Amino acid sequence: MPFNYAKLDNDSLGNSDDTLEQQQSYIEHGRSERGAASFDRFSNSCWPLAFLLLSAILVSEISILYKQPSPLKIGGEINNLVPQFSQQQKIFREDVRYSSDHMTMESINVTKQHWKDLMPRGDGFIEVPDYTSYTLPPPMHFDLSSPDKEVYAVAVFHQLHCLMHMSGYIDKLMMQIRNKDFRLDEGEIGHNDHCFNYLRNALMCCGDTTLEGQSQAKMFEHVAGTDGTGAVHVCRNYYEISAWTVGKKVVNTYESL
Repeated sequence: MPFNYAKLDNDSLGNSDDTLEQQQSYIEHGRSERGAASFDRFSNSCWPLAFLLLSAILVSEISILYKQPSPLKIGGEINNLVPQFSQQQKIFREDVRYSSDHMTMESINVTKQHWKDLMPRGDGFIEVPDYTSYTLPPPMHFDLSSPDKEVYAVAVFHQLHCLMHMSGYIDKLMMQIRNKDFRLDEGEIGHNDHCFNYLRNALMCCGDTTLEGQSQAKMFEHVAGTDGTGAVHVCRNYYEISAWTVGKKVVNTYESL
């Protein structure tokens, strides 16, 4: 059967052009939809990866922060062998219990007992087993009652011991002078010198920056001067420290000064 070509009129050509334009539009629209779908698939696949990456960064930062050492507390212990104690606000006041009349043995002995009462049982000595695992100096050469223990002194009680020694030494010198006894104990002088230097270091280390005002004592009534009373200081709870030390004591003795 012969193949015949159909004759196209102008209307048919016009319709054909419209059809081509529509087809082109469909093609472009299809491409746009396929591109959008591809982008959506790409975006959807990226979100889990981005989430995992951000999570990894967050975990790394938290790990770094966790591994960083906590800020050291002034007057604290760098090996975390001693716990943190509470703080309290205290006003310094005159307290005659810690000064004798420098004249009678009765007053001197009473004053000495008040000083000794500040010390905990065990005198502030504790044991630190396996001390080489920490940043510590060698342990003390303790007495024969605890030959196998690695013993350390909690600093605040050493500092109090020094103040007690200096107070007692002044009383002793005053009584000797009153009795015209001018003999000197060179060992006690050396101990006294050690205490002055040790307490100087302790005071400069802690650096109390409380602002102190005019003394209300009679001797300062008409002159500028401060005796440190009346100002509010931020202090660590001494009695918590003392109680903790008693629980760790190496010996069962009291200060024998």
